[in-house]
Amino acid sequence: MTEIPATWDSPVVERDSLFPWWLSLTIGIVSVLLGIAVLIWPGLSLGVLAVLVGCWLLLSGIARIIGAFLPGGVGQRVLSAVVGVVLVIAGMICLRNLVTGLAVLALMIAFTWLFGGIAALVMGFQANGGTRVALIILGALSALLGLLFLFVPGLSLAGLILLTGISAVVVGAAEVVVAFQIRRATHA
Repeated sequence: MTEIPATWDSPVVERDSLFPWWLSLTIGIVSVLLGIAVLIWPGLSLGVLAVLVGCWLLLSGIARIIGAFLPGGVGQRVLSAVVGVVLVIAGMICLRNLVTGLAVLALMIAFTWLFGGIAALVMGFQANGGTRVALIILGALSALLGLLFLFVPGLSLAGLILLTGISAVVVGAAEVVVAFQIRRATHA
């Protein structure tokens, strides 16, 4: 009996080339555990986020300073250097004082919601029909949330932790389910 060679579209190759089920299972379990840890220890999680914000500011500042030495207009290079120095100083302050890092994180969340809402409002006033109404409602809600988070920053941080924890648990559980489906497909 002649064996038919496997091609790229054959089920044999497809089953053999799937993501390893055990790797998917490991990712899922780690994600679930991370989500549970974030929900159980929100203060520690916020501390880690504050350190990450500080590192991000520091690295962004260094990149801007390096950018100041690259070819470009004098104004652009000077502005890049100034912004870089400000970001480096902000990053060092955040890393030195985690409460400041958390305040910066809360402000970033607030301004993201606020400016996103303003952008949606502008687009809504330029749109027509049902899209106009949807964008205006979305923009108003986003801007209001941004203002709320701006004036009550703890709320945005609590929401961030809650959403991070819940999403990690849900996505991790889904990953575990996918792992067993992959395992079943490879053993079929």
